[in-house]
Amino acid sequence: MSPRPIERDQSWPFQVEPTTLRRLLEETRGREVLLQQVIRQMEQRYGCSLEELEARLARGEGQEHPDWEDSIEWRNAIDALHHTRALQSILEWLVNSLAPAHQAARGLAGWVRARPALQ
Repeated sequence: MSPRPIERDQSWPFQVEPTTLRRLLEETRGREVLLQQVIRQMEQRYGCSLEELEARLARGEGQEHPDWEDSIEWRNAIDALHHTRALQSILEWLVNSLAPAHQAARGLAGWVRARPALQ
C-alpha cells in the first residue's frame, strides 16, 4: 500500500489579515536596514570585504579576537540579510497577489449575507 499524497489547501488562510502581512513586511524592511548597518560597520572597520578579511585570517594574518569573531558576525549578518530579503519577496508577493483576493472574498461574503432571500 503506497502512502497517500499530501493534499494542500490552496485557499487563502482567512485568519491572516492583509494588515498582518503588511506589518510583517515592514518588520522585514526594518531588519534589512539593521543588517545593512552591521555590514557597513564591518566594512568600515576592516576597510575590505568579508571575503578579503577571511582570506587574511586564513593566511594567519589578524587576531583571533576580535577579527575572527567579527568575521563570524559579519558572515551571519550577510546570511541573515539574504534570508530577510527572500522573506521580504515572499511577503511582497502575498500582499500584492493574495490580499486583493482576500478583500474580494470578504466582499462576496458580505454580499451573500446581505442578499435578500429568493421568493
